[in-house]
Amino acid sequence: MTRADYRARLKGRRCYVGLDLGSTKDLTATVAVFPDDVGAGFDVLPQFFMPKDNMHARVNRDGVPYDQWERDAFLIATPGPVTDYEYIRVHLHAWADEFEIRELPYDPWNATDLVSRLLQDGLPCVPIRQGFASLTAPTKSLETAILLKRLRHDGHPILRWNIGNIVVETDAAGNYKLSKHLSTERIDGAAALVNAIDRMDRHTDAPADDPVLVTA
Repeated sequence: MTRADYRARLKGRRCYVGLDLGSTKDLTATVAVFPDDVGAGFDVLPQFFMPKDNMHARVNRDGVPYDQWERDAFLIATPGPVTDYEYIRVHLHAWADEFEIRELPYDPWNATDLVSRLLQDGLPCVPIRQGFASLTAPTKSLETAILLKRLRHDGHPILRWNIGNIVVETDAAGNYKLSKHLSTERIDGAAALVNAIDRMDRHTDAPADDPVLVTA
């Protein structure tokens, strides 16, 4: 299946779009999840952003082909030394025209300005606290989807790289969440995906599989 065919399958479907804005100098992710009405999993559509000015330095520092990903349209490089969030706003409006966005869950850190504009535009933004209590359940759901091959992202190279970089941390009660502190490489797309899964699961009847994550 081509990327165009995969995208065509998603047109008009309901979805939940997770946001991970991170630092204005780093990778930013928007990840839409589209639940399968027959309960066979869900489709994922990511889009990544980073500032153009430091992209080539980041290629050398991170050891991944951001420049090639930009040429292949997996990544949007915004002009200047920091990510221009207006590009993300325009991008989300384009998605809202193409898909049925039910909610836009986001990490409240560093998101006030963009979220204020999105709310004024009428987009349904929902904050998600990034603690163990909020993130354990969707992190388990992501683990289940990966193990049971229920997550379909059409081979997106940045999301695949981010998922491969996942490291989790646990609390004394055995809850766990993705850890940007412990992960040595970027996991922004995986973090946005967990936010989206949280809201999808709250509105979708899903199997209660509960595998155990391996922690670092």
